[in-house]
Amino acid sequence: MDLYSRLVGTAIGVDIGGTFTDVVVLGEGGPRLYKFPSTPDDPARGVLAALETLIAQGEIAPRSVARIAHGSTVATNALLEGKLGRTALVTTDGFRDVLEIGRQNRPSLYDLFFTRPRPIVPHELRFEVPERVGADGSVVRPLDHEAVARLLPTLRAAGVQAVAVCFLFSFLHPDHEREAGEVLAELGVPVTLSSDLLPEFREYERTSTTVINAALRPVVGSYLISLEEGSARLGLPARWQVMQSSGAIAHGATAQREPVRILLSGPAGGVEGARQVGLRSGFQDLITLDMGGTSCDVALVQEGTVGRTVGGAIGGYPVALPMADIHTIGAGGGSLARLDAGRALRVGPESAGADPGPACYGRGGTEPTVTDAHLVLGHLLPEFPLGGLPRLDLDAARRAVGRIADPLGITVEAAALGILEVADAAMERAIRVISVERGHDARRFALLAFGGAGPLHAVSLARRLAIPQVLVPPTAGVLPALGLPLAEVGHETSQGLVRPLRSVPTAELAGLLDRLQVQAQGEIVSHGAPQEAVRFATRAALRYAGQGHELDIPISPREVGPTWIAELETAFHAAHAQRYGHAAPGESVELVSVRVRATVAPTKADLRPAFPPPPPLPATHAAWFDRNGPVSARLVHRADLAPGAEITGPAIVVGPDATALLLPGTRGAVDAHGTLVVEAG
Repeated sequence: MDLYSRLVGTAIGVDIGGTFTDVVVLGEGGPRLYKFPSTPDDPARGVLAALETLIAQGEIAPRSVARIAHGSTVATNALLEGKLGRTALVTTDGFRDVLEIGRQNRPSLYDLFFTRPRPIVPHELRFEVPERVGADGSVVRPLDHEAVARLLPTLRAAGVQAVAVCFLFSFLHPDHEREAGEVLAELGVPVTLSSDLLPEFREYERTSTTVINAALRPVVGSYLISLEEGSARLGLPARWQVMQSSGAIAHGATAQREPVRILLSGPAGGVEGARQVGLRSGFQDLITLDMGGTSCDVALVQEGTVGRTVGGAIGGYPVALPMADIHTIGAGGGSLARLDAGRALRVGPESAGADPGPACYGRGGTEPTVTDAHLVLGHLLPEFPLGGLPRLDLDAARRAVGRIADPLGITVEAAALGILEVADAAMERAIRVISVERGHDARRFALLAFGGAGPLHAVSLARRLAIPQVLVPPTAGVLPALGLPLAEVGHETSQGLVRPLRSVPTAELAGLLDRLQVQAQGEIVSHGAPQEAVRFATRAALRYAGQGHELDIPISPREVGPTWIAELETAFHAAHAQRYGHAAPGESVELVSVRVRATVAPTKADLRPAFPPPPPLPATHAAWFDRNGPVSARLVHRADLAPGAEITGPAIVVGPDATALLLPGTRGAVDAHGTLVVEAG
């Protein structure tokens, strides 16, 4: 079955988090939600075990499944932990140490002990070959094919598993890289050409991105092959789709060839799910808060569009491909609390993860976590755990939080409140980074909270930032998994130019746009999407002449011509004024690159989940919200909150995938799509 036909019918979304693996089955009757413990030692094993369990329980009928969309941190973890394929770099004579030199700027300017991340490719595996292309794309020195061929015995002896090829100015003249790639193909290992992956300028960023892609190919390739082979054995689709960092779904074969595009796979799925929920509930401007077990991801959605960037870095390594503009901090339900040398309370970034997990999970953990603090304060109920646990251990949580309380001479409840206060402060700073510090008034946005822990903190954060409304989807705990089958299928292509905008002939620009559209469209049509279903979005990277950074500006679909150029310049000046507070309309504008995104929209689906019958629940529960002591909070099952239902805080909304907390003085109502809209007060 081709990719496009798999956009309709029953779909499964699978998202691997640090603590839980979330599975959503999306079909008739609304999505069905499931959580399973993650298996960090072998993520594929946990995913396949979860699917096998659901099949055995009759929750999934393999023959009815049309497609599986996947979001994974495997690529990110491999990069952060350095567990990459042994990779060689072949580059232009004289540019062997580009990765080592990097740029002169330092992330921590006043840190006397700062050390750069080690280059992914060590010095002994970086090789130079004679060739040279000029800054105008002309050939200064032809490629020495024999020099490339002489590398083959050395590369074989070194046992390399992948090769990256990055020549100077190859984005303007890719022939040398392609010729070298043909010779290196004799090695029988994956070869990544920078001119295919990222045909844009900035030598260091392009080399870094190309090397990361090459080093990830053996890791991600074997992982996806393992998943797809296991899926086939279970009678499920043997070809999976994978979320890209840009927020669009790619075919598994594309992810294996260009794994650098899936580094933010999991978080991007969450933001896409949040965008879809917000649009259906009538909110185009959102701050998304994804708090899971290990980390917290925040992002901005404006006018229904997710903010994107092409200047990101993962673990200190530049990645110059489009990705959702997500800010991540180490604050999750499993974040560890501790006292530093000055007896100040710290929370995160270290996490208890899935094994052993928070102390209350009863798996051997003894250190206090954010989840333990919530349990101590009565925000979580021991008999309603997530992820298949039998129950939460309140005594173990109190003992763990006591490790903070006892040295400070305070009560366990006061220590738990302090843990939540510190965690909230960290998340507040993260939200300010993507909103206030970029010229956006947070009060104009709604805060959409998801992840297993997000709805527990959302109202408190909204009050700290004066955000008026909080949205909690009915699928909050598994929204990243739900966002996967809801996302559009897409592919993006680009071309660097670096020329004054008005010096580029309009015919050349029109031809370039046509070529990029054909390339982007061809990638998804090759997997079965009908050509007539493909839509295009085009952006130009522009800057004032002499600037070091550029802004991405949407390009009008109208015919390229003088009016088109003038409109593009005007849009750039306006965007520059909005971002930096000033513009220079009289200055020359430079065209740095052009990007085309081809997409196919999936079929709309009902987002109201089919909740299982809820077990009995007490009417109220004693919970702490401040140091004045416990109050009686109303308890309600999420399954009992039908559209139109209203609820007033203090209240605890218990769901199978997440628990939402309504502070005293707040009130909420459920809209037609099942989303709980809370007036933060």
